[in-house]
Amino acid sequence: MRERERERERERERGGGGGGSCSCSCSCITLRDLPDLEPEEIGKRLAKTRQELSNRRKILIKNLPQDTTNQEVHEFLKEYELKYCFVDRNKGTAFVTLLNGTQAQDAIRSLHHSTVRGRCISVALQPTDSLLCLANLPHTFTGQQFEELVRAYGNIERCFLVYSELTGHSKGYGFVEYMKKDSASRARSELLGRPQGDRSLMVQWMDVNQLIQEQQLHSRCLCVDKLPLDLCDSEELTQLFSDTYKPVFCQLAQDESSPVRGFGVVEYESAEQAEAVLLEMDRTMLGGREIRLSLCTPGASGRSTLAALIAAQGGMLGNKKGLLPEPNLAQLLTSITNPTALHVLLRPYHTGKRGGTVQSATVACANELSLRCDDVVCCLVSVLHSTCTAPNSFFEYMILIILSTSLSLSLSLSLSLSLSLS
Repeated sequence: MRERERERERERERGGGGGGSCSCSCSCITLRDLPDLEPEEIGKRLAKTRQELSNRRKILIKNLPQDTTNQEVHEFLKEYELKYCFVDRNKGTAFVTLLNGTQAQDAIRSLHHSTVRGRCISVALQPTDSLLCLANLPHTFTGQQFEELVRAYGNIERCFLVYSELTGHSKGYGFVEYMKKDSASRARSELLGRPQGDRSLMVQWMDVNQLIQEQQLHSRCLCVDKLPLDLCDSEELTQLFSDTYKPVFCQLAQDESSPVRGFGVVEYESAEQAEAVLLEMDRTMLGGREIRLSLCTPGASGRSTLAALIAAQGGMLGNKKGLLPEPNLAQLLTSITNPTALHVLLRPYHTGKRGGTVQSATVACANELSLRCDDVVCCLVSVLHSTCTAPNSFFEYMILIILSTSLSLSLSLSLSLSLSLS
């Protein structure tokens, strides 16, 4: 380890070889560079994380009488402050949001297996499918910055960074739970691979059952990035990361299409060991390159983490967006209801015989082909399919057909008007 530190210092004195010298951006700061925190500040940060971890305030009440009303549920929970209540009478179920996680836990302890009009009910925390873990964040990222980053994609149920119990500094990852699944999906799509300084954010779905206890927050896996391209032996990587603690898993990211990807995953027996290696090895020189270390999403083994990172890297490479955003269906419909836009849209399908204007081409097409309503429908459907992604469901497909039919009537009137004016 000390040899690598000395090599790193020599590289800095020469101006930084291989990987280049670090800029002054916060993303280049390692845990070694951060100042020591006062014990009070460390305790404050850890307490904030514990509070948010336990702040699951949504409960699910099952086996209620089918004629249970919203008012009855409020009366049943009169000792608590309700923020939201919805009763599904068909299923005898109530979805309730209380003031905080403390009230939710107390309601579960007090009311689970109690009786409502002779029926034994169950009270439990609501399951969630909108929980994300964001990793590879700068260690200088504050809780406020993290909240601002994730709040842009929808209303948040809870969000928090994970801090080191030893130093109080951010471990470089955090969690966010959105109120709606589509908000979480959009956040994952937009944030995955997003540059944050010289890092790229990693975003993964999380099983809420993996975040019940505080010790489940801390990762035992490290992602080692910016490795020398000539390092293609996992055994060699294992030796490099066995100086302080022996890893239980260590492997380079390799597959048939790309033998070397420039990163690997190292798993240790405990989160404390992984943090110690991160503190010592991050941004040290290896083979002329400055390697980067980051803690991975907790809860998974090293092998599963490596597979997830390879899949995420492939998703980032295959999900490159164009310079302009994809138009949604509402934007397209707003545009093509404009008569001028309708003529432009028809231009590829009905061109003039001798390169005439749009008006003459449309008139000629109407005269020669006796344009019918179903012709226009086919034209519009073709245009919509050529500019939009395919419908994701039968419901979307039916909306597409209905709207296309309605638009065809408007287009027919527009064509008739063009003929009369000509």
